[in-house]
Amino acid sequence: MVHYIALELPGIRLPDETGKLQNAIKEMGDAYQFQKFAWIVETELSNTQISEKLVAVLRPTDKLLVMRIHKDWVAANVPQAELDWLSGRNYSGVGDPPLFRR
Repeated sequence: MVHYIALELPGIRLPDETGKLQNAIKEMGDAYQFQKFAWIVETELSNTQISEKLVAVLRPTDKLLVMRIHKDWVAANVPQAELDWLSGRNYSGVGDPPLFRR
């Protein structure tokens, strides 16, 4: 499954603090930093499980949004290398209905 993680981190961050956050995201699976505070992660974790792991390294004033990306996504003005990475992900998850029905 593929998830989009968006963060708003007000205030100044020490490198150690941002490093802990980045490591927590990367430990979940194949992770790609799409923007400064937006990540795309391929993992079998649920949105809730991802949120629980990240809340442990966030400040109370930080905002977090985790969404699962399904098979239908669109990108514009994104370099080919990034499009290739996105295209190579598995957007299906356990329990998803089959793509084709007969």
